[in-house]
Amino acid sequence: MFELVSRMLRVGLGAVLLLLAACEQAPLDVPALDPDAAAPAAAGLDPERLARLDAYIEDLIESGQIAGAQVLLARQNLVVHNEVFGVRDLETQAPVTHDTLWRIYSMTKPVTSVAAMLLYEEGLFTLDDALADHLPEFAQMTVWREGEAVPAERAITIRHLFTHSAGFAYGFTDEGVDALYREAELFASENLTAFSERLATLPLVMEPGDRWHYGVSTDILGRLVEVLSGEPLDAFLSERLFEPLGMVDTFFEVPPEKRDRLPALYRLDADSGELEEVPEGTLAGIRWSDVSLLSGGGGLVSTAEDYMRFARMLANGGSLDGIRVLSPKTVEWMTRNHLPEYDAAEDGVSGRGNSIGFGLGFAVIEDPARWSGVAAAPGEYWWGGAAGTFFWVDPTYEVIAILMIQRYAAEPIRETFRILVNAAIE
Repeated sequence: MFELVSRMLRVGLGAVLLLLAACEQAPLDVPALDPDAAAPAAAGLDPERLARLDAYIEDLIESGQIAGAQVLLARQNLVVHNEVFGVRDLETQAPVTHDTLWRIYSMTKPVTSVAAMLLYEEGLFTLDDALADHLPEFAQMTVWREGEAVPAERAITIRHLFTHSAGFAYGFTDEGVDALYREAELFASENLTAFSERLATLPLVMEPGDRWHYGVSTDILGRLVEVLSGEPLDAFLSERLFEPLGMVDTFFEVPPEKRDRLPALYRLDADSGELEEVPEGTLAGIRWSDVSLLSGGGGLVSTAEDYMRFARMLANGGSLDGIRVLSPKTVEWMTRNHLPEYDAAEDGVSGRGNSIGFGLGFAVIEDPARWSGVAAAPGEYWWGGAAGTFFWVDPTYEVIAILMIQRYAAEPIRETFRILVNAAIE
């Protein structure tokens, strides 16, 4: 008890000194005062062990693995750790700040999935509806078999979109269906209508419902939201999610006055191992200025604080600050495994058999011991983005963790981040 009190007093003294310094100097980049914030120890996270996490991020910057980062943690519905590190641009040396805008790429998928479930709760579709009932262009699909496209035997359902089992690909390679996706230049489509119509002419990787296969399903889910709501995806998200949740810095197109807050995008040079900047639009053609294609699978930009509000809504069973977005039963249903039993060794979320499933927009941990070398709890749900962003919600230990970086091919950074956060839980 004495040790706990001492830690809390040290945290409190530090806060007082910080505020006094702020009065005498130019304004510092400190997080806005949050009535839901608390010292780590008060929520059962060990400050000394969190220092290991901070040191790890600092080491990554010093060794040239990343340029900058932001770490945001919450426990028991209290924000307990919000730290920024390094710079958002190596050339200008502009520092990472608490309002830095991050390209979250596939962390857009949970957002679009929640948007679709808003319409599900209004009775506008069921999961087992045929996709073609709402988007007729998908009525006559083909499947790629032994080098040719043959008629599909099963129809794509909306459940298949949520669980990445529709048979769509992403075009990651130059072989088979992926090569056809690349030739089609889906992400050069003018809008989601054109994207959907162009996609419907391409063959599927497999019969719908056969297994999990990562692809552009959530982009089509975004098109479904447009058709069912009668609004463009960005307008629907703004009205029904971002404004109610107070997510003031989440959008597809970054406003001109905020573009200086967007970091440079990096990857490691294959020969030198050093960071090199990646031009905008390199990944699947996604852009953040002059945007016309609203990619529900990977197009959003957000801040760590905005995404924490979204994650806290989920962890709270669909509500935040008295605003209900989804019912608790819907959130519980979304975060259960909706995939059938199958051998994921060749084509699964993790390649470790049935240790992990997929819910309605999230990966869901089924068997932590079989999943990986990272401590986890059954029922954790999570996803990440191509430029290294990552989040998870742990209902058992009441932890939400968010990592924001801007570097392609971010492993093992995200795995180590998870280890260090879990080690700090008391």
